[in-house]
Amino acid sequence: MIKLERKPKPDILTQNEHGWSCQLKTAVSAYGYYSKIPKDDKAKLLVHYRHPDIKAPLFESSNEKCAFCESKPAESGNIEVEHFIPKSKYPDFAFDWDNFLPACRKCNRSKDDHDTLKHPIVNPYEIDPSKVFHYQDIRIAPNDNEHKDIGNLTIDVCSLNSVRLMKPRADILISLHSFSAAIEDAVKDFNESDTEQKRRNRKRKISESLESIELLTSPSAKYSGFCKAYLEHCAPYHAAKSIVNNDA
Repeated sequence: MIKLERKPKPDILTQNEHGWSCQLKTAVSAYGYYSKIPKDDKAKLLVHYRHPDIKAPLFESSNEKCAFCESKPAESGNIEVEHFIPKSKYPDFAFDWDNFLPACRKCNRSKDDHDTLKHPIVNPYEIDPSKVFHYQDIRIAPNDNEHKDIGNLTIDVCSLNSVRLMKPRADILISLHSFSAAIEDAVKDFNESDTEQKRRNRKRKISESLESIELLTSPSAKYSGFCKAYLEHCAPYHAAKSIVNNDA
């Protein structure tokens, strides 16, 4: 999970939010409860928040990734408009732009109608996940700080340590370990260079390797939070960065 920045409210929502909300509230009043609105009627009332002009900026803000697990749609089902505060419990938030998150179908179903007002979990538009979580091998874990409880609950509610997420992390971890070993050897070769030409050539190769691996930490890359956390604690990576940044 990584920090996300919300884009401005789409014009279509600014123009229609009040009317769509009033229609839904009228239906809730007519039937007594949100849950008692007939399925077909409810679908017609709620279809608006799936409008392309709403989905496009929302999904763009997460680089087409799930806001919770950072998977890409092809691996975890279609990205959907998730209501952070559940609309089934709080219909007033059904068309609130600040309540929308892009979520994969599996995270959406896992979170279900969890009451985030009574039992808050991490909203990556509001909280920097790096302050809440760290990784222990291929498992995400809460930091031992003031965010520990909300971190634990988020992991549980969104199933962030499910097999479907640990397996791709494991595959990435193998690649990262391989990179770490290779860059460690490259740093050793650089330090043992006996000519200026060898130093320049080896420094260039180290730089190219760093550029390649750092693509995994780009916000657009799947599981970039996991990759960034690994590199932050990778000694060979930092030794290589020192060579590239400081060596004349």
